[in-house]
Amino acid sequence: MKFIWKIACSFIFLLYCSLTHAQALTGVIIEKYANIRNAPSITNSTIIMKAFKGSALKILDKTTEKMKSGELEGFWYKIELLENGDVAFEGDKRIEEFIQFVASSLYYYRPNLDEQLKEIKRVVSRKNALEELKKYNPRFLNYIGYHLIAEKNGLAFPVLITFMHPDFKEENSKDANYAFTWELLQRLIPQALITSNFKSFEYWWQKNYDSVQIDLPSHEIALIFKKIQDNENRVYRKLID
Repeated sequence: MKFIWKIACSFIFLLYCSLTHAQALTGVIIEKYANIRNAPSITNSTIIMKAFKGSALKILDKTTEKMKSGELEGFWYKIELLENGDVAFEGDKRIEEFIQFVASSLYYYRPNLDEQLKEIKRVVSRKNALEELKKYNPRFLNYIGYHLIAEKNGLAFPVLITFMHPDFKEENSKDANYAFTWELLQRLIPQALITSNFKSFEYWWQKNYDSVQIDLPSHEIALIFKKIQDNENRVYRKLID
């Protein structure tokens, strides 16, 4: 198992959750990094890796009493790092800050898209969105969609569906998050079972456009944005193997 030391500055984020049910909790690293050790001790353990900001973890157990080492005092937490590390907790502004940080640092997002984003929110109707959105540059619709997700604006659905239109596949499939887009849409509507292709999502939107909303809590949206960030880091910035 891996252990992590929770000190006063809080490497693991735990708001509105009872620590007596630690086995049911997940958390996210909100500082630059945290050391992951192979035993609950600073002096008698080995640092096996660093978990960087945004990495998600499941809390399996914690010590019953606080431990002290020098000026550090806190509980040890037995953890399991989650795949792709990308969960956060509801109720703290740093979750929203993380989402906004990713949205503002997207690799191909340009200032001129701000005006398109405002225009889409102002003039695109839900009923005819899939047709009206075709007049915008399809290559950058996903970036507009991400900003709409950050706002929990339901127009993100038709924007991302249009981005995946078969007519735009040749160009848009070059995007680092192209293959992730269907999964992203599925995550936004977990209550619906939709085949991951354009026709299925087109039909779903036409039947539900007047009622669909983004109901995910912020920690679930943070998970999505961490995945978007990882894909961009791997493909464009060459930061992930």
